[in-house]
Amino acid sequence: MKVAIIGTAPSSRMLAPFDDQDFEIWACSPYFNIETRTFCDLPRMTRFFELHKWDEPALVDKLREAQADGYKRWLKSLECEVITQEPLENCKQYPIDMIVEEFGNYFTNSIAYMIAYAILEGATEIHLYGVDMAADDEYGGQRPSCEYLLGVAAGKGIKIHVPKVSDLLKCRHLYAFDESDGFDAKVVARRNEISQRLLHAKHEMEMQGRSHAAATAALGELATTRNLLNGELTDGVDAAFKEREHNLTNQLRGLENALKQSHEQVLALTGAEEDCKYWEQWK
Repeated sequence: MKVAIIGTAPSSRMLAPFDDQDFEIWACSPYFNIETRTFCDLPRMTRFFELHKWDEPALVDKLREAQADGYKRWLKSLECEVITQEPLENCKQYPIDMIVEEFGNYFTNSIAYMIAYAILEGATEIHLYGVDMAADDEYGGQRPSCEYLLGVAAGKGIKIHVPKVSDLLKCRHLYAFDESDGFDAKVVARRNEISQRLLHAKHEMEMQGRSHAAATAALGELATTRNLLNGELTDGVDAAFKEREHNLTNQLRGLENALKQSHEQVLALTGAEEDCKYWEQWK
């Protein structure tokens, strides 16, 4: 039995062998599409896994306004086999006790459970698509569990295939045997440079924020003072008030533009820093 396990990463999920009938297509992780009113857009599925509890926040967030009842109706309407954690009509419950007894309790995500299930079902090949698990995002901490189960599968003689775009089972060079090309040092130097620029940009944005708050307070206090005088202003004092108000208003406009630019710069540098961290982990 050949099994293609499909995640949600757009980089490779549609590279799966949907047209090859020798492959079973296993899917998971619903995403409610408002326009199509469906929870999965794959062209073919052999099995669909829902291993969360129905009221688990991670699942509720994905379901959006469709809510659990709509999702359950969709699951029951599928023509493929559906495997769940909690009981549901016409669905098969995931054999968690058997899985843990066979593989231990190192499971941090649905994909790992699906790999273990494929091994238990006698798969001869396991292909993963749409499963990137980049080290610098929220899924990075889930990657070791998947790699462990893939190692178990490989140890049993099961053929493993992971797309090149996935971070799973990847390293830049063989530790100790391949010479470093200097890439590591370059990335670290670049990250340090960007981190310093980011620190400076954040400081600038903070100082601009303080100036903006001070100018806003001054403008408010000017209005309060004018009201206290209750219209008893000489021409000279009135002109001074108007000039001060005009200057503060212009200052606020300038600070608002500067704050917007600083915010955009901080976002850009933050993204660049995260990108450097991503490449830095490729040893």
